[in-house]
Amino acid sequence: MTNQNWPAVEYSWGPIWGANKGSVPQSKFVELSSRTRTRSATRRGRQFELDQIRTGEATVGLANRDGAFDPANSGSPWAGSVVPYQPLRIRAQWPPTANLLTPVQATGGDAGGYPAGFLQANANFAADIAVYSDTDPTTGLIVNSATAWQGSCTFQFGVTFNATIGQLPCWSAQVAAEPGTTYSMQMQVRNVTSGSTTLQIRPVIGWVNSAGAVTFTTGSTVSLVGSPSAAWTRITVTATAPANVYGMVYGVELRATLTVSANLQVDGWQLEKAAAPTTWVQPGTMYPIFAGFVERYPQTWTSHGTYGRVETTSVDPFSLLSQRVLRDPLTEEIFKRSPRFVFTLGDPQGSQAFTDSAGAYPPAPIGVSRFGPGSLTAGSQITSASAGGGYIGSTGTVVTVANANPGSGAYSPATFISLNGAGITGPANPQSWTRMIAFRYTGPTPAAGFSASIWHCMDTQHANNGPSGSQILVHINSTGQPAIIINGPSGTGLSGYFGGATNVVDGNWHLLIFGYDQASNTALASQDGATASYYFSQPATVTPSGLAFDSVGNFVDGANGNSTWSNFQGDIAFAIEFPTFIGPASQNDLTTLYNAWKNSFTGDSSNTRYTRILGWAGYTGTTSIQTGLTTSMGPAAVGGQDALSALQAVVDAENGTHYVDRAGILTYKARSARYNALTPVIVLGERADLGEIPYEDCALDYDPTRLANIVKVTQASTGQVFSAVSPASQTQYFPRTLSRSINVSSAQECQDAANYLLSRYKSPAPRISGVRLHPGANPAIWAACLGLELGTRIRVMRRPPAPAPAISTDCFVDAIDWTLGDNGDAVVSIQCSPADLTPYGLLASFHTVLASSAAAGVSVVTISAGADNTNPAATQIGQGQQLVLSLGTANQETVTVLSVSATTAGWSTAVLTLTSTTLNAHSAGDVVCERLPAGVTSATTWDSVARFDQVAFAY
Repeated sequence: MTNQNWPAVEYSWGPIWGANKGSVPQSKFVELSSRTRTRSATRRGRQFELDQIRTGEATVGLANRDGAFDPANSGSPWAGSVVPYQPLRIRAQWPPTANLLTPVQATGGDAGGYPAGFLQANANFAADIAVYSDTDPTTGLIVNSATAWQGSCTFQFGVTFNATIGQLPCWSAQVAAEPGTTYSMQMQVRNVTSGSTTLQIRPVIGWVNSAGAVTFTTGSTVSLVGSPSAAWTRITVTATAPANVYGMVYGVELRATLTVSANLQVDGWQLEKAAAPTTWVQPGTMYPIFAGFVERYPQTWTSHGTYGRVETTSVDPFSLLSQRVLRDPLTEEIFKRSPRFVFTLGDPQGSQAFTDSAGAYPPAPIGVSRFGPGSLTAGSQITSASAGGGYIGSTGTVVTVANANPGSGAYSPATFISLNGAGITGPANPQSWTRMIAFRYTGPTPAAGFSASIWHCMDTQHANNGPSGSQILVHINSTGQPAIIINGPSGTGLSGYFGGATNVVDGNWHLLIFGYDQASNTALASQDGATASYYFSQPATVTPSGLAFDSVGNFVDGANGNSTWSNFQGDIAFAIEFPTFIGPASQNDLTTLYNAWKNSFTGDSSNTRYTRILGWAGYTGTTSIQTGLTTSMGPAAVGGQDALSALQAVVDAENGTHYVDRAGILTYKARSARYNALTPVIVLGERADLGEIPYEDCALDYDPTRLANIVKVTQASTGQVFSAVSPASQTQYFPRTLSRSINVSSAQECQDAANYLLSRYKSPAPRISGVRLHPGANPAIWAACLGLELGTRIRVMRRPPAPAPAISTDCFVDAIDWTLGDNGDAVVSIQCSPADLTPYGLLASFHTVLASSAAAGVSVVTISAGADNTNPAATQIGQGQQLVLSLGTANQETVTVLSVSATTAGWSTAVLTLTSTTLNAHSAGDVVCERLPAGVTSATTWDSVARFDQVAFAY
């Protein structure tokens, strides 16, 4: 019998999965609910709003008398699969029902507020709905239907004419399978295809084994005759999960092929623990409580070793991110593209060979010309001839080449890096490849007809004292521009400049990316991230096959005893090969690699930087990332940081927040999320008649913990410190300092951040240090407790005995702790931070009217006070600001302000001096306003949501 005072709580574990790159899967779980013992607890959030977010944790006690969770137990149902970082999911259905599906699944799309349309059209919808199709290329629809089995919507799945027997037109695997439990499934189905097409299907429940294979139990086959007005048919199936189940799949299976495509509709879906299907019910809302990964399985054995128990400890994806140490942005971008080799050339001074960071090849030795050695030294610092001529994407050292006679055709002594000495003889696949190298040339402009060679590959063919067959040559020619030669075995092929080529004889750093793809007959040669860098219609004869020698830092004729000419002089770094071609469809890779190398992604918005760091960390889980208000960050100096700390630094710069939500979705919110949350989502208090949620304990404090009246904000990229101070607060509370480093490009934003933090923390605020909710004793509050999420604005009411007034405190949820006992008790403890004492103002467009008429040809106009006559006019209208006179009239014109007359509080008019004379005459009362966005014709557009002189403005 279902306990109607307690939600149906599902504890599920995914032994078939691994850490899954931080993604908590939606399907194929084992239910462990019947094994839970004593208590389970989850903890998510942070202590205070200025603290770093903590990794979410869950502790679940499980019966282990059979040693099922002993990794060494070969008799375990999941032998060999009990390992760290397998997903754990805790969720609860309220109100509880026999139907284990979510409301949207059970009702064919009616419940949940999802719009009609493709199931997979929105990534979050797809994750929430978790219904799939093997036969529908669009993965299915929610469609409105006046003849739905219930409600007004159904699921609809296409079954194409080439679908095969055994495919599943509709299926899900979200419900966890409990070993030894019998399940029954029912669905209402119909074929709404015009033309009397018959669709043969049957219901199935399948059990997933350790290899991921599914063994199905099937129901009876039904033949559905197609008609837009077809009646609904109920199908059912019952099956019992084996003891070693790894998950379950349930849905409908195709039993006959079609000659034309058909459309299957599904409604009234139910999956339940029962020996036979019962009456369909719409399930309660499925609330996630925790989603993460089991990190540890500590076992205890009591009662003389007869009673085993395991107290699993689980963590959310933040824990995985905290263990991933990032490299510099360029290295991260390089390794995202699975390089064949990576010679950074950042080896220490005195190195006689250079290591491959990809670990695929032995060190590449220094090679010497047959005419004698030149000069090649490791460990040089990055320098450039002019400011900004270097790069900051990597802070390592580089190799300096100082060979004689640079840019000359004379045979000369030289030293170079011999890649063939490391076993590299040209691209691994000459038919498709991309290479990259950074250089700084310090020699003279090469002589006419000659060049300075940067990277050279060749085969063994030789004629007239030079290579005559396959060849790849990157060099600087007599125009000072980089050029490329790619020849096939015949000795002919491509010869051209790099796209974006400039004169590189400037002593500054440049990045070259070049490659070739035989399948598309395309070659690539890009300088400094240029995307218009492709040579099309290249014949297959260009393919540089048979290469035998590969040298960096000079032209080397390996077939002639390492003869050298066209010598190079300067610095080089990052000799890299990617095993695939960066073609036109992927040309953004060119600018991405260049920006990573050149400026370490300076100028990223905060949400772009956050997403970029997640990509570097290898995270592929579901995200919800809000657009940030910090639109230009400084360099991504993440090298040596763990990914979670790097993400936290972005959050600090934005002054936003991030967390892993109840469903395991990594969530990032901009600072706007907090100050746009103006009303509480729920109110906690004693007045149930007012819709308040009762609580048991509440701890209030007039908390000085976060007092700060000397705020120092450091701009990370420059080290410049921006300050904001409150002498009044120092007098009242003694000097208290708050320091923060933020990585933003704008100095003004740094100052604004200091001003905001001072505004926020210069005075103490009433703080709710803890609230205890007890749904186990008050079932009426289950929905409110299960729906709580971090960052939610709530209001806490406390009504002391009369005549004391009621205490009302608005705050944001910073931490949520759940405790669930097997004795039917459940407690939720939340910790909050106070809402800002200073409310935020919404700045509308400035607008007023002319106080007096102004003739054409004058440079002074007089305006009346607008909505704000408290602040001086000069603080509202700045020098250089553009204003529109006589908005919406034939005399409308735009003018620029040179100066504004002095005013005092209560002013009624102000005089504006313009940078030039007016073109038209203007009448008293004509509208004067800021320039408006395109399509906006009224200066009052935002007045209804803006308020002047009623709030203190804060950043």
